[in-house]
Amino acid sequence: MKVLFAVWELPPFFKVGGLGDVARALPADLIRMGVDIALVIPLYKAVRFDNVKKEKAGSFSIKYDGQEETIEVIKVSHPLNNFPVFFLKNKKYLDVVEHMNTWPFFNKAIIEGVKKNIFPFYPDIIHCNDVHTSLIPLIVKEEKLKIKTMVTIHNLAHQGRVNKDILEKMGINENKGNFLAWEHASKQLNMLMEAIIYADVVTTVSPTYAREIMTEEYGSGLDEVLRGKEGRVFGILNGINISRYMHHGKRRICEFVKKRVDNPDKIATDLSFYLEKKRENKKKLQKKLGFEIRDDIPLSCFVGRFDPYQKGLEILHRMIRKLDLENHQFVILGSGNVEWEERFAWFNSFYPKNISCNFTFNEELAHEIYESSDFILIPSKFEPCGLIQMLAMFFGTIPIAHRTGGLIDSIKNNHNGFLFDSYSSETLLHTYNKAVNLLLNDRKTYDVMVMAALTADFSWKKSAMEYIALYEKLYSGEY
Repeated sequence: MKVLFAVWELPPFFKVGGLGDVARALPADLIRMGVDIALVIPLYKAVRFDNVKKEKAGSFSIKYDGQEETIEVIKVSHPLNNFPVFFLKNKKYLDVVEHMNTWPFFNKAIIEGVKKNIFPFYPDIIHCNDVHTSLIPLIVKEEKLKIKTMVTIHNLAHQGRVNKDILEKMGINENKGNFLAWEHASKQLNMLMEAIIYADVVTTVSPTYAREIMTEEYGSGLDEVLRGKEGRVFGILNGINISRYMHHGKRRICEFVKKRVDNPDKIATDLSFYLEKKRENKKKLQKKLGFEIRDDIPLSCFVGRFDPYQKGLEILHRMIRKLDLENHQFVILGSGNVEWEERFAWFNSFYPKNISCNFTFNEELAHEIYESSDFILIPSKFEPCGLIQMLAMFFGTIPIAHRTGGLIDSIKNNHNGFLFDSYSSETLLHTYNKAVNLLLNDRKTYDVMVMAALTADFSWKKSAMEYIALYEKLYSGEY
């Protein structure tokens, strides 16, 4: 079975968000399970190869917007996971992301590359990801190619509305597009909607999110379209790539991680080791942040984008304001919305001994925070999957999260974390106080929860098996 995995980001070459983590990890497990897979991605100016060996795999031309455009193909082997990656280079459309043309051009280039045998195989399946590769299913159907398509929706909120004349630029009659009444009047093409309609199978990154997006509340205007696809929409929970953490040789937690990875079946018997390491790490982080060094004060964290529409910043901010902050410690890591950065910076100014706000992306600090905190706060309004809770639990940090999306699928309430139902600062505060009370007054039960978090299995293996099962059904013609 031959799968071409189309994506717009892939670390270590280029990474913006969580989709890059999926693109790095999932294909590696698929290869180990016997899938013949290759990745294809644009070659932006921002891409960095460092010491990775490159080779030219060919070139070809496509017609776009009435002009012939040449595309060079650069092949590399992924430095960590050893799968083949094909970069498509075109200065006009792929050097810098320009929403109107980059993705339609990239999508057409992929299909032309397939037809001209640029890749190592003719794919049985093209696995598309999000809006960036959303027009591939339409092109495949339009050209009547014997290829099955799957589109994975990582976040339904990002849909990609462009002028409908983009189809003409691609050489497709604009009447082939599917327009909602108001979008037809405004000449808007919804690229992700096209993917949902034309793909043979649609997947999302958690089972609960797959159900949620069928509803008006979470469907982002596409719930009716998705319900029309019912029976071909599946949720597969993302995983985390545990082996990545073995590559931080200079980091103080390496012994903790190595013991976890080398002896996953002995976590319960070695629980005292992990609890002691957590206490040591907590003290070191408290010292680094200028906090009072105490084990009997809760140290909680928030790590994520400062996205006011998704990440629950308003209810987190209100909750913190309601606390007697001299008896709590918080470390905040993330960047994004400037207004919300300023609101949280206010805490920094007045409570520097209890709150540390770090408005940046710092993976090293993020890992220190996961390793050291008692709790991680995830008050997201919606969460397609979420990796933060998995990473935190990998290090024995207990999540306190809103009951939504992939958070439901990965956190077992009162077992390895806490879930709150109503999206409000009051319910967040109530659940936080419940967790803190457990930490301070029932340490034995808290430690049992830490063990449950440590032993949760979030490897990619299970997810990869579910993808393979869908690939096989596509390949056999069931879908």
